[in-house]
Amino acid sequence: MRAKERLPYLVASAIALALLWQARALESWTFLGPGPGLFPQLTTGAAAAIAILLACCPGLAAGGSRDAEIEAQPRLAGEDRRRFLVYCLALPFLAFGAAFLGFVATSLCLALALTWHAERHPWPRALAFGAICGVAGLIGFGRLLGATLPETAIEQGLLALLR
Repeated sequence: MRAKERLPYLVASAIALALLWQARALESWTFLGPGPGLFPQLTTGAAAAIAILLACCPGLAAGGSRDAEIEAQPRLAGEDRRRFLVYCLALPFLAFGAAFLGFVATSLCLALALTWHAERHPWPRALAFGAICGVAGLIGFGRLLGATLPETAIEQGLLALLR
């Protein structure tokens, strides 16, 4: 095998091993259960193992050296371009919307934007899906896990029903 084929996997191996070394400093288990380091240690360990395997056997990678001549990708059609734009706008909205609108309202807006507008599912189903996601997330994260979520009147009212 040529060194050019192995180089990206060697670089990925070095990065994954450096991140694994940093993740090892985090506590993986506490007396309450999994600690803050368990997920980063597992994911960086798996990434390092995969990168090392691909560095040793680059032919295992999809689109390896056998597909050296890749055909040009066709441009996105209008529908696919619109869907891509909706998803790109949804990510920043997810970050900032929850801070101002609260968890449930953000879930409703995202479900409507993604399932109704981007994926073209019926809006009543999208609204029901968003409500289920918002309530399940609020109960799961805010109540059961005790995570701090931005609270508006909607979240306070729902959490008051559970107390």
